[in-house]
Amino acid sequence: MWVVDLDRKVMHNMAQPQYECKISKISKERRKKIYTKDGVERFLDDPLNKEYSGCQFCMPEFFEFNMQSIFGENG
Repeated sequence: MWVVDLDRKVMHNMAQPQYECKISKISKERRKKIYTKDGVERFLDDPLNKEYSGCQFCMPEFFEFNMQSIFGENG
């Protein structure tokens, strides 16, 4: 099972949780659960979810670093 943090826009793999993920701090109201790997890929490929990525600790194959977060919106 995978859990999406709707506030931070990060997806976590519950089969490989890491201490750094802090999954227990995600409020239950702001979680989305996905039960299949195919569902994960469809969720991340959806143009409406383009700002979501995998967790760098438990899903590095789906992690994309956002350079705009460093330089701001205007670069």
